[in-house]
Amino acid sequence: CHAPWLLIEAGAAKGRDMTSVASIRTDVCNAGGRWHDEAVVTDQGIITSRNPGDLDAFCAKIVEEVQEGGHGSRQLAA
Repeated sequence: CHAPWLLIEAGAAKGRDMTSVASIRTDVCNAGGRWHDEAVVTDQGIITSRNPGDLDAFCAKIVEEVQEGGHGSRQLAA
C-alpha cells in the first residue's frame, strides 16, 4: 500500500509502473512513476498493490513472479 514510498526514497520509482494506496499517488507521479488504479501492478519483478483488499491478487502475483525466475538487474538513477 505505502511501499512505493521506499522505491521513491531509493530513486527507483522513475519510469516504473506501479500502484499504491491512493493517498500517495501524487508522490509516485512526482517521482516519475506511472501510477495505475489496479489491484496489482508488476514492473520488472517489483510488485505493488493498493490496499489489504487486494491481498489475494497480490499473493498470487508473488507466486507467479517467483516461479518465473529472475528479471535481470536494473541500475538506479543517481
